[in-house]
Formats: sequence, C-alpha cells, structure tokens
Amino acid sequence: MGNEKVHEIRIAARNLSFVATLIAAGFVTARFLDFDNLRMLGIVPIAPVFLAAGVLVTAALIGGRAGAGATVIVGLLAALLLPGTVVPRTGCDVTARGLGDSIVVMSHNALVGNRETSTLVNQFEHVNPDVLLLQETTGELFDEIYPALSQRYPHVISLGLQHIVSRWELSEPFEYGTSTGGVLAASVDSPLGSIRIANVHPSAPVSMERRSNQREEYAQMQTWRVEESVDVLMGDFNAGLAHAIYRDIVSDGYLDAHRSSGCGTGLTWSPGTGLPAVLSLDHALVQERLVAESFEVLDSAGSDHKAIAVRLAIAE
Repeated sequence: MGNEKVHEIRIAARNLSFVATLIAAGFVTARFLDFDNLRMLGIVPIAPVFLAAGVLVTAALIGGRAGAGATVIVGLLAALLLPGTVVPRTGCDVTARGLGDSIVVMSHNALVGNRETSTLVNQFEHVNPDVLLLQETTGELFDEIYPALSQRYPHVISLGLQHIVSRWELSEPFEYGTSTGGVLAASVDSPLGSIRIANVHPSAPVSMERRSNQREEYAQMQTWRVEESVDVLMGDFNAGLAHAIYRDIVSDGYLDAHRSSGCGTGLTWSPGTGLPAVLSLDHALVQERLVAESFEVLDSAGSDHKAIAVRLAIAE
C-alpha cells in the first residue's frame, strides 16, 4: 500500500474520530448544562453541538497525534461522565419476577390521538406492572384500553389526561395543575407498605405562557412533594437532566433511577412517532428510603414518548 493511500486512510480515520467526539461532547454538554431557552422553543438543543464543533476544529488545526489524542480524551471523558448511558449496563429487565419484596411502577405518555391501542395493551401486559401511570391519555383512549386491564387493576384515579391504575388500593389522592399540565398523586397500599406515588406531567415549555406554567408547577412541586411526603415522582417531566428546575429536585433527596440502575441512553422523547428518541424527558425519581433495583426504557407503542418502568424495593 502506497504512502499516499496510507495518508488518506489516516485522514479518514481522524475525521471519523472528530465526528464521534463531536457527538459525544455534544451529548455530554446537552445533558449536564442548562438550555432552557432552546427547550422553550421546543427544539433539540443544538448549542452543545456547535460548542463541541469549536473544540474539534481546534483539535483538527492541531492535527497529527495531538489532535487524535484530544479526540480520544474527550471520548473517554464522555464515557466516564455517563455511566449507564454511553457505557451500557445489563440486567435491567423490570419484567423479571422472584426478586424478593419489590414492586414495578410503569409510566407512559401515551400521546393524545394515539390509535395503537392493541400495542399499548400488549406492552402493559408484557411488563405487568403493579402500578401504571398514564399521561396524555384521553377518556376515549382510556376507555378503549382499560377493559383489557381492569381485572388486574381494579383501582383507578384520574385527573384530566392523567391516570393512576393500580392492583392495590389507592388512597389520599392529591392533584395540582394548570390548564396545560399537572400532577396526580396517591398512596398505594403495597407489599412494601404505603408508597406515595406522583404521576408527573408539567407543561411543555414550547411557548412563553407554557414556560411560565412549567416554572409555576415545578415551584409547587418543590412544596407539595414535602408536604405530601412523596416517595416516587415519575412521568413525563418535560425537562431533561440538563434543566435547572429538574436538577433542583434531584439534588434534594431524590435519586434518578436511570442514573443509578438504568441501561442504555435513557432517551425517551422523539420529535415524531417512529423517529429516534433524542431527549430524556421521562424520569423516575426515588426517595432515599426506597431503592431502584432496575430501570428500563421500553417501546413507544405509537407515541412520541417511550414508556419507562422501575422496580422498587425498600432500601436496606
């Protein structure tokens, strides 16, 4: 192989490493920095990509071993910063039974207008959760899917498009919301004792009004989660790990189940049904007295959101 061909291969390999590092650095930045303004517009954060591009252009200008070394270092940092995300975990199948005293809670933003009712029901039956949290589930859609689930889940409470469906009795319901989003909570009389679970679906910050609503709802969440002694906050938060309003809750006594025991990327929202997920908007936050044994991102079943499920146990 001639020297010219070897040189071309080296250039191609270096360019490929630049692209890989661009994606990794953009991904890391998007997840750990705050881009509320871009989310307000309802678009995927692109600023991290341009930031990473600047870094990589600099590396390209350096060239040679120094440039290649920079891409390797950034790539390794990305992997280390995202355990369970870039570096996959195994053993996240929440449908597995026989793990001792534990319960499975599943959440899905089913999407207003979703007509894949059989797919939804099949997924619910496959995961077989003990408690099911639904968002964007119209009365018509709920009436279509619930008959197939009613025998296992006789207990239901609802608030607009949100529902909590449980195999065990639900008590002390609590609800809060604005015209575009809200929270529905209840105590579940489970084998773990009474577990206070909140079905979360704040407003999507796609306009100035909805962004204001979201901030109001998150401010209320900071208050009532303490007053209501909420053990599990789960659902479509309409905020990623990068959002300051989300981080404030996580840093105050809650653990993100995906970060502690999840597999894969944790991405749950796509800009359209059938398209790849690009943001993590659906979360399970667990109070310290509980532990997430496993967390799994499931299928979208005709929605723009993927379902999520977590297996919970009492912390030792």
